[in-house]
Amino acid sequence: MRRPPASVALVARTHWAVALVIFLSTGLLYALTRRWPVELEPITFQMAGGLGLLYGATGYLVWRGVRPGRFLSRCCGLLYLARPGLGSHLWRIMDSAEYAAHFGRSSGGASE
Repeated sequence: MRRPPASVALVARTHWAVALVIFLSTGLLYALTRRWPVELEPITFQMAGGLGLLYGATGYLVWRGVRPGRFLSRCCGLLYLARPGLGSHLWRIMDSAEYAAHFGRSSGGASE
């Protein structure tokens, strides 16, 4: 497996970090509330797990340069825009020619 450019790796690692935070916080929520008189529906944990898997899979697809990863990265990247310092930087990376070239297509606007 070839190593992606540093900017692409940063985007993939960011997705993986978010997935890790989702999984850890879900586990912490479960550990804290299992003995309290708080009832959380199983759908709570299913949705959190699904979201964590989405971010983890997106990071993998971006790292490998698989085309659906480019679209999913944009979708997942919407969350990062809440923090302009991080989101704007990652969004600029996703707009770069290097990022587009990693997915096997130039950013020149040529149709497929």
